[in-house]
Amino acid sequence: MPSLPPFVDDRPRDHAVPEGHLRYRLDIAYVGAGYGGWQRQPNADTVQARVEAAVGELVGEEVAVVGASRTDAGVHARAQVAHVDLGRPFSLRGLVHGTNHLLPAGIRILAARVAPEGFHARFSATAKEYAYRIRPGRFLPPALAPFVLAVPARLDLERLQAATLRLPGRHDFSCFALAGGSHRSPVRTLLRAAWEEEDSGLTLRITGDGFLRGMVRSLVGTLLEVALGQRSPDGLAALLEGGDRGAAGPTAPAHGLTLERIDYRAGG
Repeated sequence: MPSLPPFVDDRPRDHAVPEGHLRYRLDIAYVGAGYGGWQRQPNADTVQARVEAAVGELVGEEVAVVGASRTDAGVHARAQVAHVDLGRPFSLRGLVHGTNHLLPAGIRILAARVAPEGFHARFSATAKEYAYRIRPGRFLPPALAPFVLAVPARLDLERLQAATLRLPGRHDFSCFALAGGSHRSPVRTLLRAAWEEEDSGLTLRITGDGFLRGMVRSLVGTLLEVALGQRSPDGLAALLEGGDRGAAGPTAPAHGLTLERIDYRAGG
């Protein structure tokens, strides 16, 4: 197996709080449908832009809200973490309730706190967990349909789990990355990946130190091909070595994916 390229630390050298400002941590949940992802971008309605507009209107100043994970268009979040630097102290309760009053119903601030010294929502994170939900069958209950992928075919769960359990470890995940990502290194460490049975169906829970653009959905599309008998569980190692996106499976739809958790060191 070829050696992995070295890890590239692309963190900014200085992300200090501006003088005279106080940094607040925000815990955020949202339904991703209808939004062009988390990250602010021209000519698109994004979650970041909505939160910045709401907080800015509340506090009376232009603000930048920095998120831990730049979820793609249509991806949901139960536990996005962000920070915002404000030019004056603000009531935590007022920040939560005031911002929610100005946000659309599909985006909510769950909690706010004063961030510890040195905290950065993105670069202080130590791990992230995503969940991808599927349910065998052609039709879904209406309450599940926006968040679960219906798979109208019989899945071999043993093959599915066997392939998934080969994923944890440090790898070059180029073959599972979509074009357009901003990461300089394709090397990531997966800490855990396993399918679990839940009331909604089957859920892939995957935890890592970071993820490339579209990586989880590309993994899911490839794993479903394994479960459908279209490729071998043993073939994932060759995919990782080859680094060819065209050799991997299709990208699974965004609506089945949810950002579940962001981990930080104690005090974060």
